[in-house]
Amino acid sequence: MRQRCRVIFLGEDARDPLQQAAAAYLERAGRRLDAGLVALAPAKRGKGADDARVKGDEAERLLAASEGCTRVALDAGGSAFPSSEALAARLEKLLARGKPLAFLIGGATGLHARVTDAADEVWSLSSLTLAHRLAVCVLCEQLYRAAEIARGGPYHK
Repeated sequence: MRQRCRVIFLGEDARDPLQQAAAAYLERAGRRLDAGLVALAPAKRGKGADDARVKGDEAERLLAASEGCTRVALDAGGSAFPSSEALAARLEKLLARGKPLAFLIGGATGLHARVTDAADEVWSLSSLTLAHRLAVCVLCEQLYRAAEIARGGPYHK
């Protein structure tokens, strides 16, 4: 199945309330976004794990899962939007390209520079550091909000 938008992230727990909420937001967005979650297994972390190695392993999987897509990496150092309307406008421009979109969210150690370097855009949800599970949920809520703004729906009002 080829989705129009994918939120690709590290870590999966179908029982996690944040992941369930994220999936519900994408489902509500409907056909406009045709979006889904793609959970990738995080790299193995043992006691004294090398963060650079872990981030590198995770980068390989994120880039492979987003091959052929317009990549948007989520990182605190990325471009921030002044409003949800601005994010919605940018999303519409990216969708108009006709190429699938992949939003990339790193694991507990963040994103490797290879991911941000390979990304077409780097966005910031907040200057605060967010737990990656929370970032997935916040992104999905904003994608749903953007779809509602574009549709003229009541959710954003």
